[in-house]
Formats: sequence, C-alpha cells, structure tokens
Amino acid sequence: MAEIQESGGGGKKGGGKVRSKKAGGKPDMTPMVDLGFLLITFFMYTTTFGKPNMMKLNMPDKPNPDDPPPPEVKVTNTITVLMGKDDRVFWYQKPLPELTIADINETDYSPEGIRKSVLVKKANALDISKFTVIIKPSDEANWKNTVDILDEMAITKSDRYAIVDLTPKEKELLDQKLAAPKQ
Repeated sequence: MAEIQESGGGGKKGGGKVRSKKAGGKPDMTPMVDLGFLLITFFMYTTTFGKPNMMKLNMPDKPNPDDPPPPEVKVTNTITVLMGKDDRVFWYQKPLPELTIADINETDYSPEGIRKSVLVKKANALDISKFTVIIKPSDEANWKNTVDILDEMAITKSDRYAIVDLTPKEKELLDQKLAAPKQ
C-alpha cells in the first residue's frame, strides 16, 4: 500500500538551515501486486490444460425394421471373454447351448494371458476380417478390468468387439468358476 510522507513543514526557530527528512526504507508494493496479478492472468490464459484421455467407442446404429437380419456369426470367428471379481478373467469359444464349466478357461490380463488367447484364436479363425471378441463383464467386474480389455482390443488390433451382458447360463458357470481357487 502506498504511504504518504509528511514533512515537518517549518524549520527551526533560530532561522538555521532547513533539512529535509529522509524517507524510510519501505518500498511501495502497489506496482508489485499489479505485476503479480498480471503474471497470474497471463499464465492462466496461456497454459494448455490437460486434455482428458478418452477411449473411442463406436456404438452400432439402432436396427431398422426394413434391414435384413444380421448374418449368423460362426463360433470359430469369435471368442467370448468373461470378466469376474478380483481381477479374474475367463474365455471360451463354444456355442452357448453346448457350454459347460470345463469349456471356460481362466487366464489373466498379462501379455501371455488374454492377449495371447485372443491372438491365437484370431489366427485360427476362418475369416480373420470378421473375427469378433464378445466382452461380457459381470456385475462384480471393475472399470479398470473393462479398460484393460479394451486396451487389449487395441493392442491385438481386434476392431470388431461387443460389450454385452452375461446370459443366466454364463452367470451360473462364472459363479462356479469364481468359487474355485484362482489358478
């Protein structure tokens, strides 16, 4: 804050020399405060704020009643990934009516786990261009696991995938698998 220095006004009574008082050692801080606010404003306007990392997820259009029915997907062109609690992940490649608990294979999220399983099944598919991964998270699966699976889809270049709900049969078999100790 600026200070106003007051002088004594008059000299001595005897008519001697008039001496001026020296100012104190306090600097005027008003310009410094103005400069501080200008710098803060400058850096706020020129800073690039971090962009949120978002994953692109394409959703299909709503079906039109006039469109022909979708083609039947062959089992050899698909792999189904089941995600359970405690970071456990399973996969199978079998028609749902024929699915048994022995057909569900447990793996993990490592490069030698689900990634390798997807790549092997993709290489053995009848039509690699139509290879589809069906991702089915359970209610106990967490978001981190879903993001990890979507990252694996990008790494394995699996462009065709779907995130769908578990069927009651899959839920029952997954619960049985989750009751067993982790392999």
